[in-house]
Amino acid sequence: MESAAPQRVVVVGSINVDEVLGVAELPAPGETVLGRERATGLGGKGANQAVAAAVAGTGAGAGSGVALFGAVGADARGAGALEELAKYGVDTARVATLDDVATGRALVILSEAGENEIIVVGGANQALDVGTLTRDVLRDAAAVALQGEVAPEVNRAALRLAAELGVRAVVNLAPVQDLGGDLAQADPLVVNEIEAGQLIGAELATVQDVTAAAPRLRALARSVLVTLGASGAVLITPEALDHVPAPRPDRVVDTTGAGDALVGVLAAALAQGFELRAAVQRAVRAASLSVTEVGAAASYEAFRGRLDEGAVTP
Repeated sequence: MESAAPQRVVVVGSINVDEVLGVAELPAPGETVLGRERATGLGGKGANQAVAAAVAGTGAGAGSGVALFGAVGADARGAGALEELAKYGVDTARVATLDDVATGRALVILSEAGENEIIVVGGANQALDVGTLTRDVLRDAAAVALQGEVAPEVNRAALRLAAELGVRAVVNLAPVQDLGGDLAQADPLVVNEIEAGQLIGAELATVQDVTAAAPRLRALARSVLVTLGASGAVLITPEALDHVPAPRPDRVVDTTGAGDALVGVLAAALAQGFELRAAVQRAVRAASLSVTEVGAAASYEAFRGRLDEGAVTP
């Protein structure tokens, strides 16, 4: 049943401009390979997840739907990123434009098989002022999504505000950072198998590995979702352990941003009133569809209007 609470999603996170270079195969350490320019576009985990939530259908327009709290530099990249976010209907009123610091950048090396290597330069994302994260940012939100590309103190402050205001926190610890006891508020904590292993000091690679580690992972947060790429995800709650398989995509063009598609759609579905497992199924489907197109945020058009195909509505 759909919740009567506000459906607004607030994303606290990074905004980058992605520069994608294509290669036949990813280079080995020390190897030089020839590449070609593929694309330049909006990126950063915060921006990606906000776009994914907006495309998933939470609504659009300033003050409703999806809002992003973050920072860009006072440069052409920042202005372009804000324009792109506005095209998707993301409310950027809480995105600061900072002088004397560059907008975040990511260099994505993409192979013909769709695999990637990514180098991120944080720029303005690391200069985000935690003092500007006030109650008003989350006051009318149903869910807040966080990631590891801003300073830990920003995420800790967001988690405390979310707990105070009764806002559900979807925490994507990518990359992993120390959030101390505040991490316990995550519902769910979303990590891939490598990040999950880092959190508990173990090597995880398969559904079976995650299942065996479930008691240790369960202790980290209210619920935990471990993503496993083509193998789907494992949902760990106090009551259950559930493997959610991923649909097989028609083709794999670019896996960049697939994890962000999952997190953004998950936050949107929870804000809309979906139960957690149904929200995870919807999010896994979105991630599988996103790999069929090049880019991060740009690839999310692949799941626009397609998430209800064969799905259970709230």
